[in-house]
Amino acid sequence: MKTLVNGLAGIVHKAPWAVVIITLIVSFVLGGLGGQFQPAEDQNESFAPEAAELTAATTIAERFGAVQRLQVMTSSTTGDVITLEGLEAATALEESIRASDAASLLVDAPNSPAILSYMAPVQFAVQAGAPVPTSDAEVKALYAAGLEQVPPEFQQFLVALLSDDADASTATAELGLTSITYESSDDFDELAANALAIGEAVLAAPTPDTITNEPFSVELIFASGDDFQEEILRLLLAAALIIILVLAIVFLVKPRNVTDRALFVVGALLMAAGIGVAIAPNLALVFPDIFPESWADISVGTVAITTLLLYTAAFLLWTFGSPRRLRRVASDTLLTFLTIGLAIQWTNGYGFLRFEDQSQLVQILPILLIGLGVDYAIHMNTRYRQEASSNNKTVDVAIGTAIRTVGIALVLATVTTAVGFLTNVTNDIPALAEFGELAAFGIVASFLLMLTFVPSVRLLLDRRGERKGTFEPEALEGGDSRALPRFIGRFSWLAKHAAVATVIVALLVTGLSAYSMTNLSTKFSFLDFVPTTSPLRDTAVTLEERFDFPETTSVLVEGDVAAGASWNGMLASYLNAADVENVNTIITPLGAEFPLGNSLMGVMFQFLNPGGDQFDQDLFNVALQVGFTQERTVPPDSNVAPLYDAAVEKYPEIMASVLASTNGVYDAALFNFDTTAGEDGAGQLAEDLNAAFAPAREAGLATVATSNFIINDLVVSVLRDSQVSSLALTLTAALLLLVINFWFESRRPMLGVITTIPVAMVVVWVFGIMAALNIPFGPVTATISALGIGIGIPYMIHVTHRYLEERTENESENDAVEETLIHTGGALAGSAVTTIAGFGILMISTTIPFRQFGFVIAYTILLALIAAVCVLPSMLVLWDRWHRNRGEEPFDEAVFEKAIGADAAESGA
Repeated sequence: MKTLVNGLAGIVHKAPWAVVIITLIVSFVLGGLGGQFQPAEDQNESFAPEAAELTAATTIAERFGAVQRLQVMTSSTTGDVITLEGLEAATALEESIRASDAASLLVDAPNSPAILSYMAPVQFAVQAGAPVPTSDAEVKALYAAGLEQVPPEFQQFLVALLSDDADASTATAELGLTSITYESSDDFDELAANALAIGEAVLAAPTPDTITNEPFSVELIFASGDDFQEEILRLLLAAALIIILVLAIVFLVKPRNVTDRALFVVGALLMAAGIGVAIAPNLALVFPDIFPESWADISVGTVAITTLLLYTAAFLLWTFGSPRRLRRVASDTLLTFLTIGLAIQWTNGYGFLRFEDQSQLVQILPILLIGLGVDYAIHMNTRYRQEASSNNKTVDVAIGTAIRTVGIALVLATVTTAVGFLTNVTNDIPALAEFGELAAFGIVASFLLMLTFVPSVRLLLDRRGERKGTFEPEALEGGDSRALPRFIGRFSWLAKHAAVATVIVALLVTGLSAYSMTNLSTKFSFLDFVPTTSPLRDTAVTLEERFDFPETTSVLVEGDVAAGASWNGMLASYLNAADVENVNTIITPLGAEFPLGNSLMGVMFQFLNPGGDQFDQDLFNVALQVGFTQERTVPPDSNVAPLYDAAVEKYPEIMASVLASTNGVYDAALFNFDTTAGEDGAGQLAEDLNAAFAPAREAGLATVATSNFIINDLVVSVLRDSQVSSLALTLTAALLLLVINFWFESRRPMLGVITTIPVAMVVVWVFGIMAALNIPFGPVTATISALGIGIGIPYMIHVTHRYLEERTENESENDAVEETLIHTGGALAGSAVTTIAGFGILMISTTIPFRQFGFVIAYTILLALIAAVCVLPSMLVLWDRWHRNRGEEPFDEAVFEKAIGADAAESGA
């Protein structure tokens, strides 16, 4: 590490222009590639690419065809939709859709029209010859009569199109549903466009004044997702603006006079106004009763231009209004933010070269890199200012000393954190492997840029100032910004006077948090990503709460499905499914219970049931030849292919939806079930259905239950389990590296353990608070442990390393810990405040996950800071005193000074 840091310091000293030029060239190349590094369309594959459920869903879409459904919720100001006006609205709705350009997207199937309205019983009755109703009473009478005309299994489906208050005896319901089936697509943009076309046709349908139609589908949400994207851009812009403002405050130098103070305040107010412009639309959305509604319509372009003008005015005011003092504040702030941007560009460019597409986890990397970049920059800048303002050191010597002292800690933090994340590259989940590799690359890139590019630019600027006589080192002692280091320094009281109590309290809090973690829920709902202000969200919530409309859960069966044993196994499995909780069933007049849904056995039973409406004598004769018995079984050694052949020839469309063949061999069957488990019960439903299909597997077939809800549950479960192992590996790797480092650096490997323990505590605290506040573990909050480690480890290393450095210069551990917290603790606090203020703004998002994410990020960084300035110093002091009480030196000072290159640092050479 010493050699590396000395080498970087030498390069900066000898060739700063070369460093700047090479950095800009690399940034230009990788930045161009980084613009192509976009989120993958199918994020599920990055979490569970080998999952049988995901593979089955793809196979079903390819072999049996996939359709999408859009639901239209109809309401009436009269409180009843089974009325004459309701019928007129339902008729006009279908006519409007079929007359629109979206008509070509509709998928009509035998016995399953593309548009099925809650008014279908009335429409069926009219089609059967009943007179067209002219009053509400006639509509209700026809509804009851029409409902009696359809098969029992279809009755259940039609009744599910009415809200939970429906009364069959009086034919009344507050709300009604219309289901629209349309073409699916592998292309996400086309899928969203199809949904939008159907939705527009729905809204274009004429309706009576008392009737309202509200279209809804998941695809429709994403088709209208521009508002959500604009909101995220606005919030990220606001985060960047806040970080710049706080950095400027942290980097504030000692003002020369009242004019400098006034100029800084005016500039800060201009920046605050820019932040206000950036967050105004969200404030209007989240608090509509407080802020003007017109604010919500401000576009991202308007926000960006306005804030750019305000921030430009502030920096120009500082640069030209106070060229000797505030110009440095402007240059340090902009240089830091530019360098963070370059690190993100480098990471995205490398990501495109390695992976082409972003996984969902990678999308939070900029937050980690901003947090680390701010931390590195503040430590580097603080140490440089400290060196330049003391002992009359030249710019070259001050920068060399800063790189060689802070650089050692930064190398250790970088290597430890990067290697910790690199342990994820062997993870079976591609998203975690990609995240681990890119996090490691980004951390290393941030380190290199902060220790080469930043000091090179600073060196060039300050050399010029020295030559012109405008460089004022005394101003670098810090002005108003020194209040924060002084405040953090007061926390040394805990380490000096209550170290044992502080550690005990930390352990108790960790124990309580660990207990709280046992109640941490695992949940993922697509509704969480719908803005709380969106009408679509209100519609979705109403649909979920007021309707028992079934979702479709599929079981894919693959193998020789034409073998007699396979038929019997599928038959037994199909009958078992009727006993599975949350699978809708029908009970025949003879008392037999069957699961509802379009499935191979269900279709064949309809054709082979002599008492059924769809009985087919020809197929029944073929079935008898195959060996069909009264129990619907066949001889195990028989071949049912002739029966399938006859059914496919006579009913090709129906059979294509439940049976598939390859080169004339029937090798796949589909069982679709109407289920009501929803998102919360998807995991248990999958387990139960897979158990029900055990007879099919015993017959040599492969079976797997799948649905969108099951896949979502799987992704979250896999992510949760992998995060636990990933977290353990990362912490273990960090622990080993720190133990090895401190053995060679100070002959005290225990320091590695002491430095790592607070990081582990922070992770437990974070998840404990999540559980206590009922914040679920999901795809977004799953990244918090990575952020906790990525930011926590450098925080702890800075404190431990600075403590050892101060211990070589102070006789007392009390003096050493106080100096540590004033200098390094102050820099950590500045870094933490900057990042918390920036990303805490996500808490005003209109989407629940981003609100939670902003909140959890804020308190994660705060907890890391508390552990770094309260817990770790207390542990270091106890460790120090323990060795003193044994008559030992806490560590080998000569070895430590040699390891950090103290002599070279002093000389700056």
